[in-house]
Amino acid sequence: MRILAAACLVVLLSGAVASAQPAGEGQPQAPMPLGEIQKLLDGYAIVQAQEYLGMTDAQFTPFLPKLRALQDTRRRNDQERMRLLMELRRMTNPRSQAADGDIQSRVRALRELEVRGAGDLQRAYDAIDQSLDVRQQARFRLFEQEIELRKVQLLMRTRQQQQNRANRSNANPPSR
Repeated sequence: MRILAAACLVVLLSGAVASAQPAGEGQPQAPMPLGEIQKLLDGYAIVQAQEYLGMTDAQFTPFLPKLRALQDTRRRNDQERMRLLMELRRMTNPRSQAADGDIQSRVRALRELEVRGAGDLQRAYDAIDQSLDVRQQARFRLFEQEIELRKVQLLMRTRQQQQNRANRSNANPPSR
């Protein structure tokens, strides 16, 4: 199971690296879609979880769908929250003619999402905890924090590389 997950991650990462390679001299490279980046990061977390938590293959098999359910729940809630916030941004724009009642409706929807989302996440964590002993439960919380830190580091490194490429291309404009 772990080897299969690692192989899938290698395939995903190699595709991402290939798509990130410059297409040619002077041609801008297309950024990787956010959804693809999220899938890669989720795959990385899945591959790392078994080792970090010290799980046997027998433990990992029922744990895996529960981890994916947690990831899906978190992503779904984040996407809906972002959608509502974008609506609020649009509605509260100084040029907007949105009625206060409409804005209040969106604020209420956001509040309800936050309450519902917290419950959904708690149920997902409860399901995961059923697959883990108490030490693994604690390590899972630490693992999530470490994965989030790695995501931020990866995004910062990627951003720095993009800035470096942009600076190099501005310093050396393509000749015609």
